[in-house]
Amino acid sequence: MITNEFWLDRWKTGRIGFHQEGVNPKLIEFWPILPKGSRVLVPLCGKSNDMIWLAEQGYEVTGVELSSLAVIQFLGDNDLAYNTQQDGGLKIHTVDGLPLRIVEGDYFQFTENEFDACYDRAAMVAMPDSKRTEYVSHTLERLSSSACGVLISLQYDGDQQGPPFSVDEDSVISLWGSKIQKITAENLALTNPQYKEQGHNIFEESVWRIQP
Repeated sequence: MITNEFWLDRWKTGRIGFHQEGVNPKLIEFWPILPKGSRVLVPLCGKSNDMIWLAEQGYEVTGVELSSLAVIQFLGDNDLAYNTQQDGGLKIHTVDGLPLRIVEGDYFQFTENEFDACYDRAAMVAMPDSKRTEYVSHTLERLSSSACGVLISLQYDGDQQGPPFSVDEDSVISLWGSKIQKITAENLALTNPQYKEQGHNIFEESVWRIQP
């Protein structure tokens, strides 16, 4: 069972293979051009530097992350000064000098809405099947009716049980409905020997556009 404790333990023991150094090239390539000041939601953000990139484009970025360790590492690694406020069960860390804040706590307790855009690189695929529908509907409730954004999903063969979980194309479409459109896919097992070594012939990363 994938619980909050499971993720907190992964951070504590440094088993964070899902963390990417640098900025995801697919974000840079496929992120839609939005007006400056657009509010962007990054669910289950970890310590992703993608948030810095989004903030530097002039968007108001809100990342939501369960692990206080991930939050502390993100703020420390990037040398960010910040203020912290408690809001119920959530802690809100607002960064000085960048339009960026990190909400520390359970994503399902986060209820702000009317976000203009969403960036999901490793959130939906972190959710077991039993939580995925709840995750997507909770995320859609946070977005305005005209919101857009980018989602990255994974589909792979073999015995591996996630996270990250394999989510096939039909499941993505049935979860997100007409809000989602696939724009590109790449089989990483063809270009990256680590996936072959893990026993995968297919380890497909797909990029989807979230659209109004």
